[in-house]
Amino acid sequence: MLRAKLGLTRSNQVTEMLRTSVRACLVAALLMIGATGCEKKSGEAVVLAKEHIDAALPTAETPNAQSVPSPNEQLRPMRDDETAVDGYMMKPEERGTSRDPRALSHEQWLVKVRMLDNGRTFQVPVDQAKWEKLRENDRIKVR
Repeated sequence: MLRAKLGLTRSNQVTEMLRTSVRACLVAALLMIGATGCEKKSGEAVVLAKEHIDAALPTAETPNAQSVPSPNEQLRPMRDDETAVDGYMMKPEERGTSRDPRALSHEQWLVKVRMLDNGRTFQVPVDQAKWEKLRENDRIKVR
């Protein structure tokens, strides 16, 4: 039937069937890998450190002000009196205060954890009551 419509020989029929079915299988395999290959984001973790960051000081900004980097702006080297925290450079005495570049409009209680199953390290925001109860090396559930 396929041979009559397309004028294909037996070897061409096999090639054509493989061509159409391999594409579908490849797409299905990629979708399965993509769905199952995602990193697990929940599980048991160990508390590495705790950090409190005060709320940022209110600033008098104009509503339409935008910070646009100029084309001449360049990265500067870190000074001797600065430390790097989470990609921000700051003076050690500013860390955790309202002058911390990570400060938001509200206070933050952060817990740095390491996942036990894959070793991934990240920060989890928690409320003040949980932050006060946690200690370093405590095991917690991360959801």
